Amino acid sequence: MKTLKLKEVFTPGGQPSITYVSREHLGLEKRVKDALSRGYSINVVTGSTKSGKTVLCNHVLDQTGDSVTIEGGQVKSEEDFWEQIAYTLEVGSQRSRKVAGTGTATDEAVLEGSIPGVKASVRSGSAQGKTHERSVTYTINTQRAALDSLVERDVSLLVDDFHYIDKSVQRAIIRALKGAVFKGLAVILLAVPHRAFDPMTVEQELEGRFKHVEIPPWDLDDLLQIPSRGFDALNVTNDPGLNKKICEEGFGNPLLVQEICSELCIASGISSRAVVKQEIVVGELDAALAEIAKSKGFPKYSKLRQGPDAKKKRMLREFKDGRSQDKYSAILTALAALGPQQRTEYEDLRVALQGLLKPGSMPAKHEITSALSNMSKVAREKIEGEPPLEWVESEDALIITDPFLLFYMKWATDHLAPGASA
Repeated sequence: MKTLKLKEVFTPGGQPSITYVSREHLGLEKRVKDALSRGYSINVVTGSTKSGKTVLCNHVLDQTGDSVTIEGGQVKSEEDFWEQIAYTLEVGSQRSRKVAGTGTATDEAVLEGSIPGVKASVRSGSAQGKTHERSVTYTINTQRAALDSLVERDVSLLVDDFHYIDKSVQRAIIRALKGAVFKGLAVILLAVPHRAFDPMTVEQELEGRFKHVEIPPWDLDDLLQIPSRGFDALNVTNDPGLNKKICEEGFGNPLLVQEICSELCIASGISSRAVVKQEIVVGELDAALAEIAKSKGFPKYSKLRQGPDAKKKRMLREFKDGRSQDKYSAILTALAALGPQQRTEYEDLRVALQGLLKPGSMPAKHEITSALSNMSKVAREKIEGEPPLEWVESEDALIITDPFLLFYMKWATDHLAPGASA
């Protein structure tokens, strides 16, 4: 029997099987299946970054028939989109057909027809007045060929990260899909919540042919099934306390939980299932979390720390431990010192800053709120996908929605608050 490998159990960034959690109590699979069964609509499935919407839809599509997946981040033009589908379905760029008829001479020639892009190669018989057969070869339109193939072969189309595609290209794709959807093509577009209605925005005629399925946040009980199932499969001692700690550090994100479990197994020398019971080295958890943080959240953190383009040199704030940072870096350091948390009240942030900075370096309230407002603008305009944070001025609160950013702020050792340790 083949030995079960670690990467077959915990699959951060991949499609899980052993550690797939359907969250049956939410009926998510049924909602996606029902949307596909109804047909004749474009289905938009939304959820926060790495919330499991791709995993869910792939799991459902694997059960319901053939499908083609297109990554929105790889689509730079309308031609890219259709060519990727044609390549996946192995649709050729030319087609041939034989046409019977009569001719008066032996001949072979290339005919330019009245249809754009069509060339006909004709071979006729050798005797005058005899029946002959023509072989017509013509170049096909990639878009039409891809759509026809999807419909004729009853293949579903999944477009991941649809929001990454340029608006003008989105519009062209949606317009082209309408006719195929009318013929029964099953289409699922995946997007972040605030971009759920992009398809209707770019094409008003979609009203009535649009279905929305929203993926809710994960709760702790659902996340706990990931380490529990995975450790059992690897014959690793299942410690409920450790499993809970892992899931709490995942900030409600299944991909992070998968990665923490995987990294912790590697740190404990576990790479596959063993006959004898294996033990996790609990003392390696913090080191595993710090290792994961190196590849999570930094690009977003870096842009937020930079803030808007500065017109003049920024004033440095002096920390009690001797460091100096501008107000953007100081605010992020204070947020990290508070947890970090998904929601931080202004007053809590102010207290955290006072605890870190020397008295003369403490920024005034308007300086702090101005920086938070600018960071929120950077999150909307300079970071792709769902904005990772938002300053809600009416509530005097900062909301951080991105689990990778929260994870980085807590575990990346290069920016931790003075006196903190990973």
